[in-house]
Amino acid sequence: MRRLALVVLAACAAPATPPSTPACEPGEVQDVIDTRVSLDLASLQGNARISACPAPGEREVKLDVSGLDIGEVRRDGEVVESRQEGGWLHVAAVEGERADFAVGYSFPARDKTAFDGWMPELGVSFVWPHFCGNLFPCDPALDDGVRFELDVTGLPEGTSAVYPRAIPADAPDYMLALAVGDYRRVDLGTSTGGTQLYAWHFPGQETATSAGTAHMVDVFGYYERTYGPYSFGPEAGTVQVDWGIGSWGGMEHHPYVHVGQWDFGDEEAQNHEMAHAWYGDGVRIACWEDFVLAEGTTTYITARALEQVGGPSQWDYYVDDFLTPSCTGRDVNTIVLPDQSCNEIDFLQHDLWSLATYMKGACFYEEVADVIGAEQLDAVLAEFYAERVGTAARMQDMIDLIEARSEAADRAAIDSAVQDWLRTEACPEDYATRCRAHESRGP
Repeated sequence: MRRLALVVLAACAAPATPPSTPACEPGEVQDVIDTRVSLDLASLQGNARISACPAPGEREVKLDVSGLDIGEVRRDGEVVESRQEGGWLHVAAVEGERADFAVGYSFPARDKTAFDGWMPELGVSFVWPHFCGNLFPCDPALDDGVRFELDVTGLPEGTSAVYPRAIPADAPDYMLALAVGDYRRVDLGTSTGGTQLYAWHFPGQETATSAGTAHMVDVFGYYERTYGPYSFGPEAGTVQVDWGIGSWGGMEHHPYVHVGQWDFGDEEAQNHEMAHAWYGDGVRIACWEDFVLAEGTTTYITARALEQVGGPSQWDYYVDDFLTPSCTGRDVNTIVLPDQSCNEIDFLQHDLWSLATYMKGACFYEEVADVIGAEQLDAVLAEFYAERVGTAARMQDMIDLIEARSEAADRAAIDSAVQDWLRTEACPEDYATRCRAHESRGP
């Protein structure tokens, strides 16, 4: 996310129930393996076919349905024992065995001021950070990765829907999304990694689309070539969305990310959301306290990639427009890597959800790049991604790997960067110089 799919025109058959796999792999928590969702936008009826392993010692699967009206829960045509309590659906399961079941439900048409589900007035869904239970039965736990299928019917006349028919790799629940409108699709080309890229925009937005995606194919190829293969299917793209009065920034709904209509011409916004396929979505954060692992990393690699492919430098923009307001008190400032608690904060009310996390995180990486070399930092980011794609991680894991792959003589400087940028609220006295000045990023 920054600041704050295939086009389907006709009804499709609902996906079949996945084959049963009796045994669950050992784990410490509940694991939702895959979720196959069918949504009828005309009737506001849904069906979710879910495969999940209960938590060790448990004989039920627990799902957030806080915004849904649940009908029957069935397995192989038979009604399954279930109950609802405090916005959660408890479905009977066998301890240690995978449970496959289907949940019929209705979902609400949310008002655009709520911004936490399907909003027909805006033609878009939004369930970040933990409102998936307003659209489908889910486990919003950050450490749970899910594979999805989605089918959408009941579109308003004259519109098309942009959404992923399948998300083939483990993803956070908030990643699933759809957008409905009068869309034009632009074929941007194929990246060097073989991913087909598209952009969907509203009528009359050709100029903004061209500007915002000018380097996207090359940037996406740089991400693939430098950090690792794209894990969310053979194609990806950006979708212009109307979020109402705050229609800026974007949201990492891979493979078809959403970008606010007034930022669609901004290359940084577009490529930032694409970069989340590597950090934020590809490697998930384990705890909200690790938000900087998603947003600081993504902000840094966006600037790095744009410079490497001949795009505009972002560092003056980052420092002048975003970092300086945080550091001078004109905007929110905070410690962006709190003590090692996990999900003990109310994220929506916490200052971590601010530009300080994005910018101080990016400046941390920038300073590390100056210490160990940008190419060496790229190699560390690639190693971290290769080892952890499809799983959840903590920012301290990244710091530990950076130090492990650095010369002993450089570790004091790295520790200083950790302390100055991540673990101290006040910005360094020379914050602008330290973040803005860096070694050449040219090819």
